Amino acid sequence: MTNQEERLREEAYLKNCVRVIRRNIESYEKEIRERNAEIEDMYDRYRHDDPEIFTELSNTITMNENMKTALKKNRKALKKPYFGRIDIQESGRGKETFYIGKGGVMDGTTTILVVDWRAPIANVYYENGLGECTFLTPDNLSCTVDLQRKRTYEIEGDRLIDYYDSEVVANDELLTKYLAKNKEAVLGEIIATIQKEQNDIIRKSPYRSMIVQGVAGSGKTTVAMHRISYIMYNYGENFKPEDFYIIGSNRILLNYITGVLPDLDVYGIKQMTMEQLFVRLLYEDWNEKKYTIVPCTEQSFRKGTSAWYRELAAFCERLEDAVIPKEDLYLGDEVLYSSEQIRAYIREHANISIQGKIDALNIRALTKLRNEITGRDISYEPDQRKQLIKEFTGRFGPKKWKRSIYELYEEFLEKQAFLDTANGADRERIGRKSEKKAAKKPLDVYDLAALAYLYKRVKETDPIREAHHIVVDEAQDYGMMAYSVLKFCIPQCTWTIMGDVSQNIRFGFGLNDWEELKELILTDRNDAFAVLSKSYRNTVEISEFAQKILSHGSFSQYPIEPIIRHGNAVSVVETAGEEELLQRSAALLGTWQQDGHDTIAVVTRNASEAADVSKKLGGLIALAESDPEKAEFGKGILVLPVEYTKGLEFDAVLIWNPTHEDYPDDDGHAKLLYVAATRALHELAAVHMGDVTALL
Repeated sequence: MTNQEERLREEAYLKNCVRVIRRNIESYEKEIRERNAEIEDMYDRYRHDDPEIFTELSNTITMNENMKTALKKNRKALKKPYFGRIDIQESGRGKETFYIGKGGVMDGTTTILVVDWRAPIANVYYENGLGECTFLTPDNLSCTVDLQRKRTYEIEGDRLIDYYDSEVVANDELLTKYLAKNKEAVLGEIIATIQKEQNDIIRKSPYRSMIVQGVAGSGKTTVAMHRISYIMYNYGENFKPEDFYIIGSNRILLNYITGVLPDLDVYGIKQMTMEQLFVRLLYEDWNEKKYTIVPCTEQSFRKGTSAWYRELAAFCERLEDAVIPKEDLYLGDEVLYSSEQIRAYIREHANISIQGKIDALNIRALTKLRNEITGRDISYEPDQRKQLIKEFTGRFGPKKWKRSIYELYEEFLEKQAFLDTANGADRERIGRKSEKKAAKKPLDVYDLAALAYLYKRVKETDPIREAHHIVVDEAQDYGMMAYSVLKFCIPQCTWTIMGDVSQNIRFGFGLNDWEELKELILTDRNDAFAVLSKSYRNTVEISEFAQKILSHGSFSQYPIEPIIRHGNAVSVVETAGEEELLQRSAALLGTWQQDGHDTIAVVTRNASEAADVSKKLGGLIALAESDPEKAEFGKGILVLPVEYTKGLEFDAVLIWNPTHEDYPDDDGHAKLLYVAATRALHELAAVHMGDVTALL
């Protein structure tokens, strides 16, 4: 077949596919209109004592929702029906061709025109070069095929732009073409450009935990979201939306994630910050009017460690030992429940709270008593039985935990030395200062973690079902205290933990390596640690600039392999003062917008500087809402403190006045400035007033 004939054949397939999609859309729209009318009629006829109408109404509503979902999928497919194709031959069978897209497209009920990217057969497209390869069928059976062609398409609506045959899907030439687009366009092409190492993570079994070290720009957040979509598609019977939690470092990142998920047919996933998760785990013991959540301070350094967790666990051990009686329990002169039996029960039920143990021991004591007083040859009189039962009721403690967990936490804090070097009067003073601070009720993430642990360890009696799978993004921002508490409070879930230790901007209490976390989380032999070393975000020029910043640090680094995509040089601009700084920055931002860059960030050192810059710069150029509590990721110019840009990427980034005072030449600030620099897809500039950091 000639190239021209092949082109005409591909154009014909696309034309037919578009025709079917449009017909599907018309059909679903008609069905939905008819169902809506039926539902309205049934509501008019509905009577609460008519079970037949109720059942019919429920079934019709469910069918209508399914129709709406199918309509959404077909409308999305109309924008780009598919992006890939594989031709395979199975032994003893003819050659089969599968077109692969964001969603499946059906012609009728039996003919598949486009296979969903999450389907098992689509894995051949992402995983394999030409030749013999295997994939798992929907029945989880291994199937060997001969992959004879792998093709990738550029399509816009009903128009075929081009196509490429390659052994490596989305080769660097094609990938570079996608990455050269603005941020909004790149998001639309992600599924077509998933790389093998990313695909391995996406398709990992949800019954296993994994930690992923991914360099800046390696697609960690995107991979995590596609992983959820894959799990929902292939394990839908066992995993529902409510079974997932997504944990992000701030609200802007979570809103960005929210924008990605619907395009992946994922709805109803709970998304929260780490602080919000611990508040959730406090249940009815949280009072937002009484307590406030504050950022971490230097005191958080120790509170974020696994040592702090062990100290809190030991405190609870001592508390349990003090409040639960362990002496022999007598009935008359005979031992009814021995000290050895009591201690054995406590040891064997270590995961039950103190209150849970008290309740269980009370029940066991009463059960043993009833068995004893009803099984003797000489039975007790009714009044004697009643009196004995009264005496034995609550022998191990009351039915409800009386003390507040906040009081317990203050007691714990009082007994800890906040500074290892403090002694004597200094140590006493620090304790009083901390106690006074606690009285004002500000709590950071590690205080919340400790309180959640105390709730679970001390007073929980009715465990509430939590997530089956938790995804943590920017995981390096949290210390081992947070993960140790989560592992204790939600012991049965599996994890997808994504981060980059080179981007730990939490200095003393984040993760600088993965070793402790691997030991805690990766406990099954099939759990996995993966590394994403390719950076798809930055141009070569931006990547090299960021690497020079990181080279100032004395810490070990994971290697970075940038995709070869060139762009403009990074500019470091010196100005004569604040007025010139504002004018030149506004001019540069305007030029970037004229060049078609939709998403732009001005990155400041902290929130107060961001508010000041936003106010002044806003008089020279239109800015998007930049209040971190209100801002949304999207088109326009955002002025954000560096910590709020974590996990995000922009077409262009301007680093605002990076002074030596704001970014001293040390490990922590090298990582901080590295984060700022690696947010940029295409353009990066640093504009300053002369006292520029040595890191640049």
